[in-house]
Amino acid sequence: MKKNKFVRRRFFVFIIVAVVFFASLLILNTIASNMMYHKIKSICKSSFNCNVKMRKPHVDILRGKIVFNNISIDKHIGKRKFNVNVNRMFIKVNMTSAVKNILYRSNRTTEFFANIDFEHKKRIRADFAGNVNLRSSKGDFSLKMKSSDIDMASMGQNDAYIPVYVKKGTVTVSLVGTCKKGVLNFSQHILTKNLLLSIKKAKDLDSEVFIGLTYRDIINYVKVKNGEIDMSFNVNGTLKEPEVDLSPIMENILIEIMTLKIS
Repeated sequence: MKKNKFVRRRFFVFIIVAVVFFASLLILNTIASNMMYHKIKSICKSSFNCNVKMRKPHVDILRGKIVFNNISIDKHIGKRKFNVNVNRMFIKVNMTSAVKNILYRSNRTTEFFANIDFEHKKRIRADFAGNVNLRSSKGDFSLKMKSSDIDMASMGQNDAYIPVYVKKGTVTVSLVGTCKKGVLNFSQHILTKNLLLSIKKAKDLDSEVFIGLTYRDIINYVKVKNGEIDMSFNVNGTLKEPEVDLSPIMENILIEIMTLKIS
């Protein structure tokens, strides 16, 4: 009888401990979700100078998983406004290194992996891997990003102000670099395959696009390249004001187009 009572007590203690553990974990996940929600909105505004609308993320501290759904980001660059919509963003964090980084003031950074679905219908997905210093107030991080075989025909062909559109073709975009104390040092690579441009308004083809470059020149350039264009450039500046220098690329394109015209 005494043995049964002892077993019963241990069982009840186990149940109580399990309930308290899972309840505490649920509360921690909720607190982490709320903190992350407000922190991300604050960082986007202060560091990236952009506005973000999103649902509160689903956080699983035990597994180091964070899932965001339905994110909308607005950013002004100069006089133009850009909008990016993200259907789903999944992040996996190495919790062991994260705990060491936060609690034990370790110099080691925290590894993370992520993938983002920008548009399910357009099948645009980017895969990320990197390291982040969770103790850095400036958000120091390193990043590798690749988005492969994006269907360009589904992007931007309804822009009324542009007399040409992409009939077919894919593009692969990769970005590699670091951010230290808010300063960017990245290199970006863009590769198009089977790119084919079609005409909406033939009369606007001689309109200047950039330093003497016209839409007609661009069409001819893409034809000569057989739809395969390889471009690399650097991204510098800061998180708030990134700087992209495309002048070396444009100079090479202009030289090739002038050669094409002469020949």
